[in-house]
Amino acid sequence: QLQDTGVSIADFDSKGFVELADKPLYRPMSEVKLPTISGKIEMISGKWTKAGHHTLPAYVSPQHPPQGLFRIAFGRVAVHTQGHTVNNPLLAEQMPENVAWIHTSRAADLGIVNDEVVEIFAADGSTSRIKVFVTECIHPEALFMVHGFGHKLPVESRAFGKGVADNELMPGGLEQWDQGGGGISMQEHFVGLRKI
Repeated sequence: QLQDTGVSIADFDSKGFVELADKPLYRPMSEVKLPTISGKIEMISGKWTKAGHHTLPAYVSPQHPPQGLFRIAFGRVAVHTQGHTVNNPLLAEQMPENVAWIHTSRAADLGIVNDEVVEIFAADGSTSRIKVFVTECIHPEALFMVHGFGHKLPVESRAFGKGVADNELMPGGLEQWDQGGGGISMQEHFVGLRKI
């Protein structure tokens, strides 16, 4: 890869890197003009304001979960890529389904123990069943799930019927979005758990 570059492996040995220029090639900020009206970074954009968007809105606290419910939070794991690998035999063996993380105190309040299968329900009344993971490592108002499970295609024999699809617990989720930045408000949904 270094052939015809004028650089050799020996050049890397002394410092671990090679400088390809005498000095850094940065343009001074006084020479930089951004494609904005002011030519600078704009915290409040006139163009966006005219379009009806608040570019620097005041902070609004998120709604707290209603009594007895949890804010659903979802995330990823190193084992699976989104929901694309849950039918892979080696990866399904490592993590065959997702579980609902719940804080120890909330589990005790509900009479739920670790590894118990419970019913999880959404605001629209839809339900599913999921195993719980009781832990101190989550906020008492939150319930965490790994994304990508709950597949319903029988041809996905290893993933079929394993775990719960978090997006199915967020009715109307695509309708809640940040018009200024485009982000979908997927952390603004609440779910409940009950014993079976």
